[in-house]
Amino acid sequence: MLSILDFVRSNWRKANSLGLAFRSKLVAMTVGRRPSKSCQVKQLDQIIGSRFDLKRPGHFVEVGAYDGERFSNTSWLADNGWRGVYVEPSRQFSQLCRLRHLFNDTQVLNLAAGEEEGEVMLMQSEALSTMCEGTFDEYGRIPWAKKQLKKQLKHQATRVCRLDSLLQETKTPVGFELLVVDVEGYEENVFKGFELSHWKPKMLIVELCDVHPDFADNEQLVDSATRVRHSILEAGYTEIYRDEINSIFELKSSSDSCTPDNHRLAAA
Repeated sequence: MLSILDFVRSNWRKANSLGLAFRSKLVAMTVGRRPSKSCQVKQLDQIIGSRFDLKRPGHFVEVGAYDGERFSNTSWLADNGWRGVYVEPSRQFSQLCRLRHLFNDTQVLNLAAGEEEGEVMLMQSEALSTMCEGTFDEYGRIPWAKKQLKKQLKHQATRVCRLDSLLQETKTPVGFELLVVDVEGYEENVFKGFELSHWKPKMLIVELCDVHPDFADNEQLVDSATRVRHSILEAGYTEIYRDEINSIFELKSSSDSCTPDNHRLAAA
């Protein structure tokens, strides 16, 4: 009985992703698409719109794509004509992501970005899926996350490639507009396999837990996120937005030309 329910649930999600692809593209072609309601960055369309001409499609890369819509920072950009690369280690979620972006100019890669080529174990639990054991252990202690882990948890081996290699293989241009990294505590591994000073994306949106109260007592995770933050700043970026879990950075050569109203923002 359980397998039948899983089959029905899986196919319902596929149909939903395909339907959303059609509806979102229709909206984009008529009035233009705005960020998903589940997007966690407040006023993201205003932040990006103040830096880029949204009438001229750019390039984005999102590492940790999930299903391509929920909590996505880029699905609206893809619908509006931007070219994109989605990196998602889960076979199930990468398939949903492909369906969601069937009508968009995107590539969906079913693998993980990390420090070295190889294989890693993905602990899959919907949006909390992670390859970081420290984050997984911490989720088991946080009430809101613990409930999700109890509902559904699968272990899945996934291929790991350096982000440098993935960008080369997908012919992503140096100086592309936007890089998003949201991998539930695995961010440092991603950046260790990525030469930020070479690729110079104009804007970064990175999930960093060093200022999140639920992770404050986990020194290992906080230190890792802090190192990532410092490495980005040292690579020539300035922080323009921060909330409890997401930070946005802009390449200084781009931010220097911005108006005074475009300085650092904080979530209300």
